[in-house]
Amino acid sequence: MFLEHQFTFIVKKKFLALPSITETRDHNYVDVIDNIKDNTHVKCNNKVKMSTTDAGEGHLMIMWSPQDFAAFLDQANSTIVSRSRSTYALLFLISATTNCTTIRTQVDHILTRLWTNFSILNVIAQFPCSCGTQIFIYRPFAKTKKSFGLLQTYTIQQVTNNPNLILNPLNNLNKFPLKIALFEQVPSSVSNIPRLLKLNKSYKDLSLSGGSVGSDALLVATFAKYHNFEPKIVKNLPGSFGHVQPDGSAGGVLAEVLKKASDYGANRRLLGYEPHGYEFTVPYSSDKICAVAPKSEKVPRGLALITCFDKLSWIMFFVMSILCAIFWFFVRRDNVFKVLQEVYSFLLGVPSKVVPSTHQMVFLTSCMILNVIVLGVIQGSLFTDFTTSRYYKEINTLEEVDRTGLPIMTFAWLIVNDSNSEILTRLKRKSMPDSYDMWDIVAYHRNVVAIDRQFEVEVALRTNFTGRSGVPLLHIVDESIATYLQACIIPQGSPFLPIFNEIIVRMFEGGFILKWDNDVVDSLMIERINETSVEEEFKPFRLEDVQVAFYVVSVGYVCSMAAFLGEILKSKFGEVVCWNNLITR
Repeated sequence: MFLEHQFTFIVKKKFLALPSITETRDHNYVDVIDNIKDNTHVKCNNKVKMSTTDAGEGHLMIMWSPQDFAAFLDQANSTIVSRSRSTYALLFLISATTNCTTIRTQVDHILTRLWTNFSILNVIAQFPCSCGTQIFIYRPFAKTKKSFGLLQTYTIQQVTNNPNLILNPLNNLNKFPLKIALFEQVPSSVSNIPRLLKLNKSYKDLSLSGGSVGSDALLVATFAKYHNFEPKIVKNLPGSFGHVQPDGSAGGVLAEVLKKASDYGANRRLLGYEPHGYEFTVPYSSDKICAVAPKSEKVPRGLALITCFDKLSWIMFFVMSILCAIFWFFVRRDNVFKVLQEVYSFLLGVPSKVVPSTHQMVFLTSCMILNVIVLGVIQGSLFTDFTTSRYYKEINTLEEVDRTGLPIMTFAWLIVNDSNSEILTRLKRKSMPDSYDMWDIVAYHRNVVAIDRQFEVEVALRTNFTGRSGVPLLHIVDESIATYLQACIIPQGSPFLPIFNEIIVRMFEGGFILKWDNDVVDSLMIERINETSVEEEFKPFRLEDVQVAFYVVSVGYVCSMAAFLGEILKSKFGEVVCWNNLITR
């Protein structure tokens, strides 16, 4: 792909000198010119066609010999090679007596070193005082009999007629081997392919993805297919993503990329780190850091009547009953026990023979309406209790997580560092090291809370942490901690970053990344359903399911017995009173 750009030349002069043998200095080079005051700007009105992967900056270095340049690389490589993704021109002024064949060997070593150690792709070398008009260009992707890498020679006239000769195109890497760090991560990198995907023709050939499916693995396959390189996928890396330790060491994929043992860290990670020694690709997804708590306990069947209203509703209902009894007592003007019997008969729907007056009828009508509403809710609650399971209120805020007092397993404090948040500070005090099986600990031991990436937790809920009845074993707290973009990592200065970014953008905008992940999640979920589903056409109620009815009957028996005993005591007490009155007379 080519774009037309206006361009401006900016010439910056800087001189470096090697110290003499007798001098002692902190640095092995001297910056002779600190302030460059005579920058030359040459603005051209013409447009030039540039590939989207071409370097936007060029460097011309003039020195005496390849030995001097090698010494500079050993002592001050950060000054010599300031930007890897740039075009470099090396001009050596070595004397004309030097053999050109010897020079070719030396420049082959220098250009190979620039590619191997510093990832400089486009670099040319000239020896105007020794090899005349010859221009040396290193082709790292040219295949030889034993490996890759070839030094080619052109004349100035050839390069003038075809300037593209100085560039190494990346559209065809000739099966050049690139080392890819990739570990198992559901759903973006899955080697144990679900059965449904095995039957899908789109996933027949997985040789370029290392036999894995998912967006991260299939992105690597797309890179390899589009640019014709051979991915050497490194799996089973210890430490997974890896992070920088306080002592400066690193592990996992991050260590592989920092050491340049891998050319691409394929597992997407959160952009919460400040990159040092590596770069992020263009982001192509996002995720939240959330707290994962155990699923709330099931409400016992016997508490169905109590839980059908909240505490305030029950209090209001009893207060209204007392007020109705007091009001009916003043309206009725009768025996207290009889008044209470009548009013609670109205409220509970028990038939009672009353011939009310007009004003009493209005009051009794309101009591009947209250009875219909309350009893309707209770009956519906009983029906719901018989047919479904109820659970206590879930943990939905970070404050509620803090109040549980449970320890917190997480890696998140490596990237989440909000010292101004009081709640995060309190949660951080309860932290403990995370574990590979922390979700199992949260789900089954129920004595810890985890903080992790929300998308991974949602996938785990749908595929592994759902009970036989379809109830999840984990609960994602509604209030999230932070949201981050996600991208992959690549060694700093890698020439492959622009071409990888271009393909990532195309795959993201085409919806392929989302489709690849959804295919894996849906297939795993269907497999889980098929494994756990049990066909039961008829399931009778158990004693546990209808225990509320027995509780209600038992309470009724107790109340009726109490009323019966009260009537007996009242009758006996009344006879004693009558006999005492007769004796007194």
